[in-house]
Amino acid sequence: MKITKSKSKINKTREKKREEIQYKFLIAILIIGVIHYYFFESEYIGSDNRYDLFVFWIPVVIGLFLIVKFNIFSIDWNDILPTIRKEKNIFHKIIYFPFLFLMHFMISVMLFWIPSNIIWDGINKIESNKNVIETYTLKVYDFHHSTGRSGSNLIRFIFKGKKERIRVSYEDIKPYLDKNPDDFQVSVEVKKGIWNYYILETWDIKELSNSNSP
Repeated sequence: MKITKSKSKINKTREKKREEIQYKFLIAILIIGVIHYYFFESEYIGSDNRYDLFVFWIPVVIGLFLIVKFNIFSIDWNDILPTIRKEKNIFHKIIYFPFLFLMHFMISVMLFWIPSNIIWDGINKIESNKNVIETYTLKVYDFHHSTGRSGSNLIRFIFKGKKERIRVSYEDIKPYLDKNPDDFQVSVEVKKGIWNYYILETWDIKELSNSNSP
C-alpha cells in the first residue's frame, strides 16, 4: 500500500513538472511571436491563399491533432463525454466541448502557427533580397484613423486589383485626415517575395497636381 502511494506521488510530481515545462514553453513561444511581430516581421503588400493553407491551416490542424493525441496540457479526452453526461447544468453541457475545442485550437495557433509564420517571413526576406526594388504609384481611397487602443492607423489603396493597406503612425496620417483621399496617391517601393507577397521598403504620400484646381 505504501509503495502504491509512493508511486502515485512520484507520478503526480512528474506530471506537475511536465505541465510546468509545457506552460513555460507556451509562454516562451508567445513572447517570441510578439517580439517578432513588433520588431522583425516585414510589412507586406499582397495576399495569396497558399499562405492560409500552408502557413496557417495545415500547421494548426496538425498541431491540434498532436495536442489531442498526446494529451498535451493534461486534458484527458477519454473523460470528456462522461464529464459532459454528469454535468447537470444544460448551459455548461452545451458550451463545455466547444470551449475545450477553442482552447486547444488557440494553443495550437500559438505553438504551431507562430513558428511557421516566422519561418515563412524569413524565407520571404531571403527571396526578396534576390529581387530588385519595384516602384508603384497608387490611388488612395481612404485614410483610416484608429479610435481604439488596439486599432491601427492605415493608408488604404488598390494594388494589383485588391484592397491593400499600410499601417502607419498617427503622426504620419494626421495631416490627411480632414482631406479628400481622392486627391492623393501613395508611392510604394517593394521587393517581391514568394507567392504574391511584396515586402514594403518605403512609402510616400503625394498630392495630385490638379487637386486644387477649380
